Amino acid sequence: MILGLLVLHVAVCVLLAAASRRLGRNGLLVGAVPPAVTAVWAATRLGDHQPESADVAWVPGLDLAMTFRVDAFVDIMTLIVSGIGFGVFVYAYGYFAPAAAGIGRFAATLLAFSTAMLGLVWADSVWSLFVFWELTSVTSFLLIGHKNTDKPAQVAARQALMITAGGGLVLLAGLLLVTRSAGTTLISEMTPVDGATATFGAVLVMVGAATKSAQVPFHPWLPSAMVAPTPVSAYLHSATMVKAGVVLVAVMGPALGGLPAWKACGLAFGVATVFWGAIGALRHRDAKLVLAWGTVSQLGMLITLFSVGTAKAALAAVTLLVAHALFKGALFLVVGEIDVRAGTRNIDELGGLARSMPIACTVAVLAGLSMAGAPPLLGFVAKEAAIKAALALEGPEAWIVGFGVIAGSVLTVAYTARFLVTVFGPGPETALAPRRHALSLPAAVLGLAGLVGYAVLGPLNGVLGPAAARLAGAAEVSDLHRWPGLTLDLGISAIVLALGASLGLVLSRRLGRVPVEYGARWTDASIEATMTFGRATSARLQHGSLPVYLVTMAGTAALAALPFLGYVSFDHVVAWDTPLQAVLAVAIIGAAVALSFVGTRLAAGLALGAAGIAVAAVFVVHGAADLALTQLLVEAAIVVGFVLAFGHLSRSFPRVGLRWRAVRMTVAGLGGAAVVVGLAAASRSPVAEPPLTEMAAASVDEGGGSNIVNVILTDIRALDTLGEVLVLATVALGVLALARASDRPEGSAS
Repeated sequence: MILGLLVLHVAVCVLLAAASRRLGRNGLLVGAVPPAVTAVWAATRLGDHQPESADVAWVPGLDLAMTFRVDAFVDIMTLIVSGIGFGVFVYAYGYFAPAAAGIGRFAATLLAFSTAMLGLVWADSVWSLFVFWELTSVTSFLLIGHKNTDKPAQVAARQALMITAGGGLVLLAGLLLVTRSAGTTLISEMTPVDGATATFGAVLVMVGAATKSAQVPFHPWLPSAMVAPTPVSAYLHSATMVKAGVVLVAVMGPALGGLPAWKACGLAFGVATVFWGAIGALRHRDAKLVLAWGTVSQLGMLITLFSVGTAKAALAAVTLLVAHALFKGALFLVVGEIDVRAGTRNIDELGGLARSMPIACTVAVLAGLSMAGAPPLLGFVAKEAAIKAALALEGPEAWIVGFGVIAGSVLTVAYTARFLVTVFGPGPETALAPRRHALSLPAAVLGLAGLVGYAVLGPLNGVLGPAAARLAGAAEVSDLHRWPGLTLDLGISAIVLALGASLGLVLSRRLGRVPVEYGARWTDASIEATMTFGRATSARLQHGSLPVYLVTMAGTAALAALPFLGYVSFDHVVAWDTPLQAVLAVAIIGAAVALSFVGTRLAAGLALGAAGIAVAAVFVVHGAADLALTQLLVEAAIVVGFVLAFGHLSRSFPRVGLRWRAVRMTVAGLGGAAVVVGLAAASRSPVAEPPLTEMAAASVDEGGGSNIVNVILTDIRALDTLGEVLVLATVALGVLALARASDRPEGSAS
């Protein structure tokens, strides 16, 4: 079923891309079909704790495969990704006007992102995870930059791509080190690891996760991405993509959780992000930015809880993961509806919407109270579980996590109260456009889901508990409770609500100016400096001089041979097997030297051919007649192509000085010496017998030919040969085009 659903997503993506103009806004409804089917499938699996696996062999000889696995935790993530994805597609149908430009392209890209996110949460192989990890970065870049003519959208999309894709490279390095320590590439089969290599790899993995989940100091891309259409913000930046890093920390926790560096990095990222994100939410006046900064803060809370590694913390984190997807998705959709109908998102310009938008107000209040952790909503259960998990810790860890959870919760309540009061509280009634039902329904479903989750907490324990146990290393997990009783954590929760609400009400009465985006400004400056450095470097290195390129490459190859000098031994090397080899070697060297001094193109072609023919003769002396024939064919083709291609140019080469000729000959000699050093070092200690017998048998039995060389070129490494042919053909066409262009009179039409 896993592969079938992925194929369905890809097929509909292709359909939307091919028929985007014809489908128009209806493409959003077509794109909603795969997420709907997947959400139904995931819902039927909830409570069924038997994992389902699937794999597609990629390179069997190297044991590379796209491997997928759906277990109790992944079931939950699948329902979040596809269920909210379906609602966002429906919402987008009402959000965009029928005549809006690029809707078909938007639908195809949004579904491509949904496919990539599903692949990421289903991935069991670290290589599968990395492939889909990078696909989410690319597709989110396209979605953030949907308004591709809008400068802020371009800047925000570039910023998101630079940070998340850069983090992807760090993640790749970390995965390489972790898999080396674990001895497996399958996440489900990894056992706890230790050692310096595993520690360094774990830190890199955590940094990669921090970039995707907008942890300080990698957070600026998330608030900047709010220039994207609201369906993108609701889907990518509250429910799905920003959870990718959280999911990575969660699933890698059983293997890496025992490393002190893993927990230390997770707590440092998480606690710092909880506070900085909450402060940002309290500073901003744009309703979408308030929610975005709140998302940053709550992502920090999730990273903190998953990094702790205990069963109680894992249960609290999974519960908060679900609650956050519901309440933050609902709030983003409500803000999008306000923006469409009121024409503004500035909380200073809004007010009185409780009367004019009662449904949106009800949804926002339900979702906001869940975000603040008030009963009777799922967010209250998650907050109680988080406080309980913090109180169960000991030592410095208890103080760090406890302070992060409790103080962070106070600030969460504060920015929630400020948001609800300023947007829906008393004030002059805002003029509104007519209501669109497609905008209200998805938000209402998500808002009510938090209330329903609290009501059905008993059955929900059977879903969340096994998921937490999977992430806590199969540890026993206690149940969640609607009402914890008169306990310390309930008292702390009540104090949190009172302090947070008071702070929020005070701040809601203060008008402030638009805050300076320090982090975004510094990030933009860093990215711009990187781009400037890249342009300057390219201008110096990619200057268009082919001789300099060749000299650089040959010189680099010569330097690369230096480490092998210590392994060189000529004890096993003989001068020649027959004196004829020495004669041919002198002929090859003579042709090469002559090639360096000839002044005409025809003479150069002849000298090049002479060197090739002498090499073919060496093969004949060694008894490799088939290789000699192949060499002769290649040389003939090269010489003929050389003469034809350069026949349009002047007969003579441009004159060069003796110094430049000496440089080229020296570097060419060093390149040859590097090859000799490499071969001498490699042949000194062979690791196995040459597979001559196996190759000969395979050429007949599998390749259907007795010429081993030709079978290798056309069968065993056929893809390499095809690539070389394509490269040579491309170069030949380019040379021919340049030659013809040089024959055109000046000023002629191209």
